[in-house]
Amino acid sequence: MKINEIAERLDMTPRAIRLYEARGLLKPEREAENGYRSFAESDAWRLQTIGALRGAGLGLGAVKALLDKLDQGDSATVHHYLELQRMALASKWVEGKYAMTMLDELIGRFEDKGRLDAADLFELTGRLRTIRRQQETWIDAWQFDDIAPQFDRSAALLSTGTALTQDEYDHVLDLIAQWISPRPGEQGLDIGTGTGNLAGLLASQGTRMSAVDQSKEMLAICRDKHPGVAAKLGNALALPFVDERFALVVSAFALHFLNGDQQTLAVEEMNRVLAPNGRICLAGLMTDGHEDGEEAAPAAAGDAVGREHVSERHAIDRGRLMAWFKAHDYITVHYAVNPQIGVLYAVRKH
Repeated sequence: MKINEIAERLDMTPRAIRLYEARGLLKPEREAENGYRSFAESDAWRLQTIGALRGAGLGLGAVKALLDKLDQGDSATVHHYLELQRMALASKWVEGKYAMTMLDELIGRFEDKGRLDAADLFELTGRLRTIRRQQETWIDAWQFDDIAPQFDRSAALLSTGTALTQDEYDHVLDLIAQWISPRPGEQGLDIGTGTGNLAGLLASQGTRMSAVDQSKEMLAICRDKHPGVAAKLGNALALPFVDERFALVVSAFALHFLNGDQQTLAVEEMNRVLAPNGRICLAGLMTDGHEDGEEAAPAAAGDAVGREHVSERHAIDRGRLMAWFKAHDYITVHYAVNPQIGVLYAVRKH
């Protein structure tokens, strides 16, 4: 095919195709006698791929990098890169939803008062800035990609320090499964899934589980162990799912890696994706106090893995969390596994 033919077939402009060629995304053959471009079916497929990636919001540089990896057969990097792009789009989408909610609130206040109150405007824009800051400031200080290969050998220690034994870790997962009481065919979500221990347990009971984590290495192990779990790169502060999708949401030993404000934002995200009358069950380091940044107990002496990777964790303020659930029409139940570890179950009334 000549350039005008393939442009018409793919609903592209010849100018766009020339641009892709100039940027190194496309290398059509040239006819020897006249130098005209000659496009094969493989070029058509490549142009369709470029168009789809551009439509998904990727810039030309990002598209070229991804296509280069495809050409090299590096499917793992391509998969991770696409997931990063999806996670970035999800974050923007969630932020846009928050902005729309606040605009609706501002409109409502304006209609009530008949004027635009500067105090209302500053309050709502300040709230949006706080949400954006909490989403952007989380960092992986615990090197989850590095510890992924050894996680399942020391899951309790790497999740909570010495606050939990391995037997207690297994007991907590079983307790969550008991309380959440999954029914076959229900849609469930595991947040901060790690290597998929909880998601896999619920999937084995008939739940159609999705799972999110920010560690690509943890997710790779999760996919190998539990191919039936739809594991995606995702952020607890901006879940990459539509509203009211899941009948149940769980999270084991993940929330205490967020600070107090981020924990609240994560629970708001759980509430957003939870279906009416849905259930949430959370487990982690919990305290009845109001101290943020409480550290887990250090690893036992002589345990090199523990000493290297146990870092500051933020114990969940149980009272604050239960007050949030009560204010949002949930019924809650709490169980103390030991003085440091708690499990909280919440059922939405509507």
